[in-house]
This record gives sequence, C-alpha cells and structure tokens, in this order.
Amino acid sequence: MVKSKKISYIAILSALASAVYFFESFIPLPIGLPGARWGFSNFPVLISAISGFGILNTVFIAIIKTFLGSIFSGKLFSPVFFMGLFGAISSAFLMSFLAKKIKNISVLSISEIGAFFSNCVQAVIAGFFILKSDAIIYYFPYMIFFGIITAFLNASIVKISKRSISLNEKF
Repeated sequence: MVKSKKISYIAILSALASAVYFFESFIPLPIGLPGARWGFSNFPVLISAISGFGILNTVFIAIIKTFLGSIFSGKLFSPVFFMGLFGAISSAFLMSFLAKKIKNISVLSISEIGAFFSNCVQAVIAGFFILKSDAIIYYFPYMIFFGIITAFLNASIVKISKRSISLNEKF
C-alpha cells in the first residue's frame, strides 16, 4: 500500500476516535458506575489492529484519541485521563499483537481481550496510584462486566463498518 494512503487512514481513524471519545461523554449510561465510559472510541483502534496497520500505529491512534478527546472534554491530565491513556495504550498494543500473531482470531475475541486488559491496567493505576488502596478489587467485577458489553458493541460496530469500507488489504 502507498505510504500516503496508510497515513491518511491513520489520520482518519485518529480523528474519528477523538471525535467519538468526546461525543460518547454525552451518552448517558444505563447504570451508575463512577468513571465508566461507553468505550465506543475504541472501535477505530480495533479497526487499526485487525487491519494490520502495525502495533506502533495502532498505539499512536489510541494515544491521539485519548489526548484529543481529553482536551475536548476538559479531562486532560486528570486521574481519569491517566487511567484511560494507559488502558488505551495497553489495549491497543495487545489487540494489535493478537491480530498479528494469532491466525483466525475473531474480532470479538480481540475486542474482549483488549477490553479486559484495559480494565486490568486501569484498576492497577486506580488502586496503586490514585486511590492508593486495594478497595478497587470490589469495583473490578463491575468494570469487567461493563467491559464485556462494550467490547461486544465495539466488535459489532467494526464488523458492520468492515462491510461498508474496504480495509481488507494488509498494510
């Protein structure tokens, strides 16, 4: 693939993820979980991971969406920002790695594993650095449960998107 086309896809996915990050904060959650987000801004990162953009480019998209989305929503450098940033980086890295190394792994599996790993990293950051307490362990099952639902929704969005756009070629 032409390098300029790859750069264009990365820019589009970064912009899309940043915009969705901002707008998803206006969608109310059906349950009252403090700090919980829909996580729809992860679907462009998932598209990058499964389309073979490479680990570094997928992580780049995750970093850009977190920074720009946090700037737009006024959460830059807040505790929630750092939890989201490190969760997004770890998730993007793992999803891209899994998509590259495991043949025939489903989009849903990649999304679910990425969400789980992101929640684990966020729980560690919240427990050790923000709250400085192991009380996060009681909140963790709720994070995982909500993460399962949002990862399923993101995988569904990606499956629908892939039918509409041509990203079948590997980069």
